[in-house]
Amino acid sequence: MRQYLITFDEVSLLARGMSMHIEQEKIEIYIRESEDIDIKPALGDALFIDIQENPNKYDLLINGGVYEDKGGKHVMTGLKTALAYYSYARLVKNGDGNVTRYGFVNKEDEYSSRSDSKERVMAYNDAFSIADSYMKECVLYLKSHKNEYPLYKGEGGLKANRTVFRIIGD
Repeated sequence: MRQYLITFDEVSLLARGMSMHIEQEKIEIYIRESEDIDIKPALGDALFIDIQENPNKYDLLINGGVYEDKGGKHVMTGLKTALAYYSYARLVKNGDGNVTRYGFVNKEDEYSSRSDSKERVMAYNDAFSIADSYMKECVLYLKSHKNEYPLYKGEGGLKANRTVFRIIGD
């Protein structure tokens, strides 16, 4: 079984609060997608694999903290928080929808209601923007400490690798 950089519980703890009734398997899918699509390309395969295999070597990068370079002291939030926000954004975008034999449906009963699609898109874009900012901090840290991280080749960087949704007509 694959070991992720964050746990199910850390998504809610490090990003924004969410219902404790969300299925763990669903969140783990979003964690996997976020690692593979957002984190790994920015770090490069070799560094990403080494972080998974030796997380203790990368405590500052993973958990964040204060570091120093030629430009002075900087605060970095860390990979875990970036990953939590990427995962949270995917959860917001997909909501509680499920694919059934009747198509894509959303859970609805007397205790829940559908959120407006405009609100979901705004929340999704906001969470991804925050995740990108935290990931950029990590990339800047790696670039300023290349000697300490020889597996980081700098080929990654941040790329817009998602669709931007715009609501027209309101």
